[in-house]
Amino acid sequence: MAHEHEYEIDGPLIEEVFRLTATDERTPLPRHRHNLTRSQVETTQRARIIVATAEVVNELGYAAASSKAIIERAGVSSKTFYALFGDKESAFFAAFSLLDGVIVDVVRGAPHPEDPRRQAREGIEGFLEQLAAVPLFTRLRIVEAPAAGHRALERQRAITREFARAIHRLMGPAQERDPRIRMLSEEILVMFCGGVAELMLEHILEHGTASLPDLSPTVYEMLELLAFAPE
Repeated sequence: MAHEHEYEIDGPLIEEVFRLTATDERTPLPRHRHNLTRSQVETTQRARIIVATAEVVNELGYAAASSKAIIERAGVSSKTFYALFGDKESAFFAAFSLLDGVIVDVVRGAPHPEDPRRQAREGIEGFLEQLAAVPLFTRLRIVEAPAAGHRALERQRAITREFARAIHRLMGPAQERDPRIRMLSEEILVMFCGGVAELMLEHILEHGTASLPDLSPTVYEMLELLAFAPE
């Protein structure tokens, strides 16, 4: 079922979100005459609310986070918050969805070198480096999302399936270069992705997000055991 406040997480919004997360400064939006278009103002307001939602939920947990706390952290009016998002769940889901493109695009954009093993290693390293670079949203997605209910769970299932399909599409060309590679089913790859997610969850809880790239050798070993014949 479509939600009233759903909208596209587009490039300008993602860019503004990441700009805000690069600094602790929240410059007030101009209230009088300015050169910003209505669309630019709305994008900035959405970004502020998304960042504030991620911060508050990571600090308090989803259940304890309130729309009031998010509004205060974002520095916007209640009227603006409810006009753009409607409720805490929609604001959370926007923050939750911010990494969807990052997660899949890392695989879709992977180069096709002659060495499939190198391709796999570099793809895994790039994926974990991307997640480590956006700790606010990575922790929200992996640690806090399970408490957010059915909608977040269904989206997580969908993105895991999409990620598995993206890997599956890369395996055909890889097998052409190296016939020893096993062509894994999407179901097996869903299991692989789920295992990686659990590994990341444990690592974040124990060590934080900055060192996620340290998992690269383990994740590659998991894939190697599944897909690659011994060298």
